[in-house]
Amino acid sequence: MALKSALKQLSKKFPIIGEVRGQGLFLGIELVDQELHPLAEKTAYVVNRMKEFGILMSSDRPNHTIIKIKPPLTFTIENAKEVIFYLHKIFGEDFMKII
Repeated sequence: MALKSALKQLSKKFPIIGEVRGQGLFLGIELVDQELHPLAEKTAYVVNRMKEFGILMSSDRPNHTIIKIKPPLTFTIENAKEVIFYLHKIFGEDFMKII
């Protein structure tokens, strides 16, 4: 629950996060523009950038517009904080800005 709450807080700062959904540790983040169109290229960017920090995520849906978070069962609050830290860093990068 802490991870989902933190992701929802992150969505208030970064409007590119259109929706956070899921249950428990199986969560999804949809990235959208101002007209709520999905952003597959930016979704792929986030997944790849997180991989550079050693955090594995994947994309889902036929057009790969949802970031899936499926952490291991040994996922701790500290791990959740690390995920949020790096997502915050990535969403602040120039490429992630929506015009």
